[in-house]
Formats: sequence, structure tokens, C-alpha cells
Amino acid sequence: MGVISRMTMRVFAIVLFIFASAGVFAGQLILKNTSSSPITCTVDGWTRASGGSFDWFIKVEPGQSFYVGQNTSRPNPPIINWANCNNLQTRAMTLTPKGPNQTLVLNGQQTRVLNVSLYSYLPTLPTDNFESLVAYVVKSWQAQHPDVLLNAVLSQEVKIYDFTKLRTILGNDGFDVVELDVLYLGFLADNQLINPAQISGDAPWPVALAGSTYKGQLWGIPSWLCMNFIYAFDKAITRQKTLDNLLSYMNSLPSAVPALAGSFNGHWAVPSNYINAYVQRYGLNAMPQAMQMPPDNAVISQLVALSDTCQKNGINQCTNGYFYNGTGVTPEQAFATGQSSTEMGFSEQSFYVNLYRPSQSAPLYVIPVPWGQNPQPLLFQDSFVSSAATCKPGSQCSRDAQAFTTMMTGVAMKNYIVQSQDLPAGTPWRTLLVATQPFWQQSQIVNNAYYQQLRPIFDSAAPFPNNFTESVQTTMDTQICAALKVQRPQFDCGDSAKTLLATGHAKTQPRPTSGESRSKL
Repeated sequence: MGVISRMTMRVFAIVLFIFASAGVFAGQLILKNTSSSPITCTVDGWTRASGGSFDWFIKVEPGQSFYVGQNTSRPNPPIINWANCNNLQTRAMTLTPKGPNQTLVLNGQQTRVLNVSLYSYLPTLPTDNFESLVAYVVKSWQAQHPDVLLNAVLSQEVKIYDFTKLRTILGNDGFDVVELDVLYLGFLADNQLINPAQISGDAPWPVALAGSTYKGQLWGIPSWLCMNFIYAFDKAITRQKTLDNLLSYMNSLPSAVPALAGSFNGHWAVPSNYINAYVQRYGLNAMPQAMQMPPDNAVISQLVALSDTCQKNGINQCTNGYFYNGTGVTPEQAFATGQSSTEMGFSEQSFYVNLYRPSQSAPLYVIPVPWGQNPQPLLFQDSFVSSAATCKPGSQCSRDAQAFTTMMTGVAMKNYIVQSQDLPAGTPWRTLLVATQPFWQQSQIVNNAYYQQLRPIFDSAAPFPNNFTESVQTTMDTQICAALKVQRPQFDCGDSAKTLLATGHAKTQPRPTSGESRSKL
């Protein structure tokens, strides 16, 4: 290579380093060398083989960090999926110009790589992109396992609600470990994309074990649990156990604002709401029939009756796409600032309620959503699974994956995430439903007024179905949506299911760019 080319490369590297270090660019790969010797790396997009015009050998000096952005001039999309440092190569990093930065901590002792994807639909501050959280995970892991380079990705660019993309995410070029929703666990197991699992860390709740079990085999390590709740600042909400009770209560509220704020839209929300309502009408034993179409009109009427409590002056922001599309305030903002009397959301939505409300003086009360006359909580679940393609049982990768999930589901890590310790002091807790029992035995949780209201659900909860396939999800969405429109023509189910899944907006609300919480289903 000529002198001019070498000088050009050096100038480019210096400019890139200076500007990236100053935080100008997003989606940077940060190569951090904590060893006592230089480390040389190559990066996706900056080699001839990956579309670059030259092979860039990046030398990271001891105690230094080097920032690398995407090569936007190569023919392929501007994304960084791998880095090779001292012959250790990562996979599936999914670093895009719009995503968060990601750091590889290179200590000179590492002999192998573990590639993991963490569940990204967690609440956080509008300006946060989980970099501090991921950095803590990496730091904790490297302290315990200095011989294993951790490539930890926490990004919604990893489309875990796209059935087609799941094959790649868990394929040869994907992750070794993925924390994902178990709604489609059967799909993953039947297609031999994941390995059987074994608990080696803290004991999960029985309902969590059941949710990660398919055809008698445990396939995932339970991490988080989730379900819909109704929030209110009025203690009387705690007495509303059935749909009829709740509707009567809603009718008694002041009429100046809507009784309820929430989102009933979404191509996973429509089927899941229906299943909840079906089970609370016909009982838990009828859950298999809940997934059979055509829809039951009496169950549709339950959904309509509940969503109608959002209506004000002929406008229903819970069903017309207002909250779902993120075109205005969120349901949490509406409730926290007095624009609605109650709100429907997940346990972790309290993060935003407490973030947005002007005063913390009023206690926050919460009940499981009464979808029908027979109370029956159904819990969604996020679990860690390992790739059958890259992390086979009995392999070193399998042992590393077991150690990683044990760390991630342990009390110390759950406390760090739940208590928002990665965020500035005074930030509200994330108050997620932790799937493991020891977390709930801590005095700080036992004595927490909010968690005291959530704890009883484990005594009677059942797992949400984990056998969704793409055809089942699409059929249920289409037919239930049509039935809802018969009773309420203005009901907006959202964009096409294919489009929604492709963009990752697979849950109740789309993921707003402001950093809104996970939009389950």
C-alpha cells in the first residue's frame, strides 16, 4: 500500500477516534484494552472481505479505548456484526448508526467468546440507551470469567418477535444465548433452534418453570414475568376483582377525564387480550379453546366493554391508535398527570408513572386486569435460551452459557436492574416481576409497598400459552380484529401483522423513541 493510502488511513482513524470519543456518533463499537499489551482488531465493514476498500488493522494501545463507526460507503448496509481481536471473533453485534454504542472489554486473557442478546423492552429514561446497564453486565461477567470475552447486545435491532429472523438470531451467525419471550417457545423447540435447559442458579417460581416448559421439557431459564395491571391512586381499585365490579367502579369516577388510559392495539396484543378474557369467562381449563377460531362473541363483548371505559366525548384513545402509535402522551403520562383516572400497563410501567407524576405523596395501587368474571392471572415470560447451532449441550459454550444465565438471574443482578442502579440517583425503580423466588424473600422487597401488591399473583397465576406459531398468531389477530370491528367499527388493530413484526413493534404499544418501556405483546 502506498504512503498516501497509509497516511489517509491514519488521518481517518485519528479523526474517527476524536469525534467518536466526544460522543458525536451513535452506534459506535468501543474497543477497550485493559491489558498491558497492544491488541490488534479488525471490524466488520473495514476489511476487503466485508466490503471495505482496504484491510484496517486497528491497534488498541494498553489502557486505551478505540471507537469504530460503520462503513457507510460499502455496498452492504451500514452495520457492524463482528469484530476480531487477537483471533477472537464476535457475532451478531447488530450495531447500527441509530443504535446504542457497544463496548468490548479486551483483557488479554480471553481464549473464547460468548455472544448474548439481552431482552431490550425494559423501562429506562428517555435519554438512556442501556449502555451503562450493559457495561455493568460486561464488567460483572469479566470479573468472574476473565477468560471469556463477552459480546453482550441489548438492542431492539434484534427482532425477536419476527419468526423468520428468529432462525438467524439462533443460527450459525447468531447468538449463543438469547433472552426472549417464550410465547413462541414451541416454535423454537419444534424447529430445533434451542437446547434443553437446566436450572443451576436461583430457583424460579413454579409458574415460571411451567412457562419455560414445552412437551414436558424445560427449554429456557426464567428471567422476567409480566402481565397487565390496572393502576390507580384510589385504594378502592383494590376491591375490583371482576370485570363487572371494575365497570361499575369506572362508571362512578368523575367524568371530566377518561376513566382508563392504555393501548388495546397491536397484533400480539389483540390475541393475548382475547385469551385473557376467554380464560376469565370459561376457566383455565378452556385455554386451549381460546386459541381456536372463530372468536367467541361473548368474549369480544368483554374486550369491548373494558376498552369502552377509555372513551371520552366520542373518542377512544385506547383503541383508535393514539396511544399505540405514540403520536401524543403515553398512557403513563396521561394517568400520572391527571388526564385519566386509571391506567392499564405492566408492572414495570410504574417506572413511568413515578417518573411523570408531579408528586409522590399519593400511594400507587395496582390490581391484575379483570378481563372477565373469573379472576385468573396469566403471566407472560422472558427466558434465556441457548442456540442449538452454536452452543451444543456438553460444549464449553454450553457451560459458559449456564454460568452467564446463573449470573443474570441471581439476586445481585436482578436488584441492580430492578432498582435502576445503572441510572442517576433518585430514578424510580423498574419494578419488574422477577421470575426467581429468592429475589422476593429479601426484606427490601417484602417491605416494599408496591411489590407487596404484586406478590400474591404467584399463588394463583398460570403461564400464558407458549405454543404460538406465525400462522396461529396471524389467524387469531385477523379474526379477532374483524370481530372487534363488528362491535366497534373504529377499532384500529394497527398496521399489518407482517409490517409490525418486521419493525419489532410486537407488543401492546410501539416502542417510542423517547425510551418508553417494553411494549409487551
